[in-house]
Amino acid sequence: MTFGASNETLYQASRLTSISTFPASSQLETDEQRRRFELLRLAFFVLKLRKLEQEVQGAEEAHKKSLNRDYQFRCSLLRHTIFQQVVTLTRLDAREQALQLINTCRR
Repeated sequence: MTFGASNETLYQASRLTSISTFPASSQLETDEQRRRFELLRLAFFVLKLRKLEQEVQGAEEAHKKSLNRDYQFRCSLLRHTIFQQVVTLTRLDAREQALQLINTCRR
């Protein structure tokens, strides 16, 4: 039982640490916070696009035709969102980081 209690204590301590680093106002206050948040969003969208592309590649030929229209629409939306994220990150002087993140996620 001591082992479980120590795990619970570690969990609570790590949770308190992560909560205490979150801005009290729930607003991103500095440019660095905004950059990190936008980079995180960018990574999410790029990985989502990669997953969608992999799913269609693995689908059977008969199933591909029915998925094609939906697939193209979703890919278009994700590409537009990724572009907007890069524009936002360029304004935050993080364009190079954004491009590196895209290259890393596409692998």
